Amino acid sequence: MGIRETTTAITSDKNAKDRPLYLRIGEGDSSVWFVIEDKRKEQQREEDDEIIFRRLDLPQLGYQRFLDSLVVLNSKLYLIGGTKINLNKPTCPVPVGEPVREYEYLNLQERRLRWRRQPFRRFLYTQHLASCKDGLIYGLGPQSHVIDPALRFGVIHTDLPKIPGEYGHSPQPLAISKNKIYAYSRGGVYPNLQHYLFSYDMEEKTWECIFKNFWGDWATGVVLSGDSYLIAYGSRHPIEWKKDRPGVWVFDIHRRQWLDEPVKGLDEALPVIPDWVYEELGYVHVYYLPRLFEIGKHRFALIWEESDDESYNESYTLHCHKFTLQAPTSTDQPFVARQLSNKVKTLNGGNNKILGCTVGLESEQGREE
Repeated sequence: MGIRETTTAITSDKNAKDRPLYLRIGEGDSSVWFVIEDKRKEQQREEDDEIIFRRLDLPQLGYQRFLDSLVVLNSKLYLIGGTKINLNKPTCPVPVGEPVREYEYLNLQERRLRWRRQPFRRFLYTQHLASCKDGLIYGLGPQSHVIDPALRFGVIHTDLPKIPGEYGHSPQPLAISKNKIYAYSRGGVYPNLQHYLFSYDMEEKTWECIFKNFWGDWATGVVLSGDSYLIAYGSRHPIEWKKDRPGVWVFDIHRRQWLDEPVKGLDEALPVIPDWVYEELGYVHVYYLPRLFEIGKHRFALIWEESDDESYNESYTLHCHKFTLQAPTSTDQPFVARQLSNKVKTLNGGNNKILGCTVGLESEQGREE
């Protein structure tokens, strides 16, 4: 596999070292792992704000996992849910995955890395977010639940209550703060995909609908200033459905409304992604939307991919874009991004695809230990 890298360091920053970002890339029947690190970890030079993609030598699972949740918490890497195709058994020309009733995890601090397995009693068609506050993993989907990694047996700590029945569909996670989880529920079938935005209070254990009728497909993002702003990448304008305007959008949680403009300063960094692509089975989204992560104090990163879906052998690129955010001084102004650094890694072969990405987190309990 040939790799070409392009890096542009834009400016310096005096903040603490960035949290690592982990990527799992599908490469044919196997997986390739990368960790995105801050070069300041190695050289400690303030002016050198460079991004490093480092290949991780993790053991193979023996089968391919798809659409799983990737979580890194307290130096342990978790693969949760999804489907799998056993690579050691003959399969039909078009292999069909079987649902997974377990999660795999490994301790990144061990000298000899090995996967351990923890079974579930049911399938987990869910997406997962880790909480820095309590060290729990929250899974959102048709059967929302909480996983306590500290428990040796009975790993599902409790089930989450369902969202109010009038909204119908299962919640899709958007972001998590110390106190709340933010998720959205699809409200219909294309072209009437009005969504509902919810917050889940982790102490009160209740859902609340905080906005009705917005549009687009959304990736996981971040919550800022306590619980003041929700920021995430959306495939179109959240309010005006006729505007095909992908970007990083901001929801004002206190005022319970979307800002009129996306975050400024990211137009050259983000890919041009069409909202929907028509295929025989209808309208489907074919892109791994840019994920937004908070990697340090006032520092953020966007991760996305670009590939040629029409050619199996064309090159494939991974993008990491780091920036800071400047909050508006008045309600009629947008957030503004200031680029820190940008990295593009090219993998030869169009059969690659991001299967998961996440930021390495440490819980308050983990820091105490």
